[in-house]
Amino acid sequence: MKIFSFIYDKKIVWLSLLTIVLMGSSLRFYKLGAIPNSLNWDEVSWGYNGYSIAETGRDEWGNLFPLSFKAFGDYKQPVYVYLTALSIKLFGLTPFAVRFPSALLGSLTVLVTYFLVKELLMDKEEQEDKNLVTKYVPLLTAGLLALSPWHIQFSRVAYEANVGLFFVILGVWMFIKGINKKSWQLLYGSIISLTLSAMTYHSEKIFTPILFVGLLMYGYRFLVLNKRLAFGLAVLFIVLNSIWALDFRTTARGRSVTIFSNQTKVLAPSIEYIEFDRQNNDILGVVLHNRRVVYALKYAENYLAHFNPVFLFITGDDVRHHAPGMGVLYMVSLPFILLGFRNIVLQSGRGGKLLLFWFFLSPVAAALAIDAPNASRSLIFLPTWQVFEAIGLLSFLRYLFTLKHTWISKLVVSLIIVLIAGNVLYYIHHYFVHTNHEYQRAWQYGYKEAITLISNYSDKRVFFDTSIEQAYIFYLFNTKYDPARYIAEGGSERRLSDCYSINIAYFGNCTQNIFSGDILVSAERKDENLYDIVDQVLYSTRKPAVYILQKR
Repeated sequence: MKIFSFIYDKKIVWLSLLTIVLMGSSLRFYKLGAIPNSLNWDEVSWGYNGYSIAETGRDEWGNLFPLSFKAFGDYKQPVYVYLTALSIKLFGLTPFAVRFPSALLGSLTVLVTYFLVKELLMDKEEQEDKNLVTKYVPLLTAGLLALSPWHIQFSRVAYEANVGLFFVILGVWMFIKGINKKSWQLLYGSIISLTLSAMTYHSEKIFTPILFVGLLMYGYRFLVLNKRLAFGLAVLFIVLNSIWALDFRTTARGRSVTIFSNQTKVLAPSIEYIEFDRQNNDILGVVLHNRRVVYALKYAENYLAHFNPVFLFITGDDVRHHAPGMGVLYMVSLPFILLGFRNIVLQSGRGGKLLLFWFFLSPVAAALAIDAPNASRSLIFLPTWQVFEAIGLLSFLRYLFTLKHTWISKLVVSLIIVLIAGNVLYYIHHYFVHTNHEYQRAWQYGYKEAITLISNYSDKRVFFDTSIEQAYIFYLFNTKYDPARYIAEGGSERRLSDCYSINIAYFGNCTQNIFSGDILVSAERKDENLYDIVDQVLYSTRKPAVYILQKR
């Protein structure tokens, strides 16, 4: 591909990479604290627990430097909280500080992806393909990831999945580099990074150990000649990850959202079939409709759902996981992904085989969850889609420039550029312009504003209705309530009561405690005969988001 021969200049390569990283960072940091325009309850929880750790060394429940954070009872993984504690020390308790670790590591993921792909695919056999892969594909993959709607979406919010992805990519790069350079330091460093991924996000607790087996297969020829090193790596990985896997509080959280926890919904049709089969003495039917078969089929359905083009390119899943009117991948990417996937399957060396292993392994943990497909739990797909697309796009361009009629090549290349630019601009517009308008409710917009409004009623008792979900953590975060004071007052243990107070505010099922003159904060309009509207927070559509009510 002589047209790109200038990229062989190392200075141009580094300048191009720097440009890509700066572009990716700009898209991840621009108006970081304002788009989305509100922290959701998980982000607020990360933030206040990080603030509490930074100020007292304890979480909201009073636990000293915990390795799992009880929070709402979901026992969050620890890495993001501790990263947030550092960020809050630097920037204060702000939305920007809460999202900063995700945006920073998301930007660094673009950089590390370049080195990963360069190392991963450098063993291509044909010289022409080797030039294509080692020179162009890593840069293009990094560029595609920098512009990826899937990755931008998760880098701009306090999503631990995004940080877990960074540690996976870093760990895989260090392992492959360690094998190629015969560096035990890099290999042991990769174990630490992969373990940190499992300490960051639940999906990686399943994904990472299986991926590690694939890495051992990748480095088999080197490791079999260095058995002591191989044994040390395996033991360290097993010890670190086993200790983490045996934290039953975090594994219980994982089990609570799986298909096995929702037995009534999953098994109900099967139970009806089995009753029918037994009445008709149908032994084969009883076998085919037993719960193990049902679970297997449900798992397969969930697994395959993550490859559904409608999910990937058109609708996405949860509205917090994509921009309005978008999937998680660009529509224009589809033909190049398919072409690149074909090329990898037909021509790959051991790096390509590892990439395919990674790709098909990615939904394994996500498929266990009740809601599938799920862009957060399957974020670990990245950057495989981008590698396929880069290889496919470059292969197609190489073919175009073999055509005799150069005007056709130029026309098609121009069309591709227009389509890619159009897709990217469409995403950027819909994310930065429409997200705050169309998805306000999903981001709990109005909670922060309501807490600001109740400062006007400091002489009254203020009650938060249960329609304001996890209201207590929004109150703590937005009033910057002193963590030492909160813990001294009992911390979140008080939440075990039906009705509890923090300062002048009351939370929980407190309806029977509300008297004339008291303030009620609610996402619903209560009985007009009992409550007057004294203030309200409005969505941009002018519809009420939160009511500030006073009991008559």
